[in-house]
Amino acid sequence: MPELPEVEAFKNYLDSTSLNKVIKNIKIQDNRVLHVPETKFKRELRNKKFICSIRHGKYLFVKIIPKFLVLHFGMSGYLESFNNVNEEPTHSRIRFKFTDGTFLSYVSQRMFGRVDICNSIENYIKKKKLGPDALNMNYEEFLDTRKRRTTISKTFLMNQNIIAGIGNIYSDEILFQSKINPKARIHELDEEKVKGLFDNIKKILKYGIEKKGNLKTYSNKYLIPHRQIGEVCPVCKNQIERYEISGRHGFFCTNCQRIA
Repeated sequence: MPELPEVEAFKNYLDSTSLNKVIKNIKIQDNRVLHVPETKFKRELRNKKFICSIRHGKYLFVKIIPKFLVLHFGMSGYLESFNNVNEEPTHSRIRFKFTDGTFLSYVSQRMFGRVDICNSIENYIKKKKLGPDALNMNYEEFLDTRKRRTTISKTFLMNQNIIAGIGNIYSDEILFQSKINPKARIHELDEEKVKGLFDNIKKILKYGIEKKGNLKTYSNKYLIPHRQIGEVCPVCKNQIERYEISGRHGFFCTNCQRIA
């Protein structure tokens, strides 16, 4: 967390609260989140406007002519707009003050997020070796990402260099809806499973965007509300199992998601 649906929600939030406002000043509360020198960061942003925003995977790019502010939210980051400096949220790391007197904070409790400046979105994506955006990729691009891959399905979905935007929680849901075991090898899936996987990537991410990434509002027909020890599968009522892959804990149904 946050994954693609949450970052899309942050994009919409920034667009609705902070576009076309002139940045009067910037206060850096903790420069450890910066991937650019503090003096340069302030110089590039002061007296500029947020013109528009573009999301790719878990990254949010904000146009500040002629460059882009780059926001990555790590495990616990988000944006918060407020009208009074006394309302600044706890764990605010960067605070933008606009000439109209309003503020926007980049908040990151666990400090895994990062903030940067770049000249080109395309070059930044290449530099980070990010795969195609999970929501915007077409089926041909998806098939291309699968070529010569022999990794397990869970790792395939979560690897940002293969597909950008899917993390631990949504990969579990996508695999559950696709009836694919998380440890099934991606190259061993038949054509029907591969097409179903692609369709469910789109379906689950769009649903997440509709819900603004608020997991508490998900339908009980989804796996997400049941991702904890002792819960049962919403489809077959078998007990949900917890597993670990590459240090990450996930959940699946051994009955619905059998390895063929």
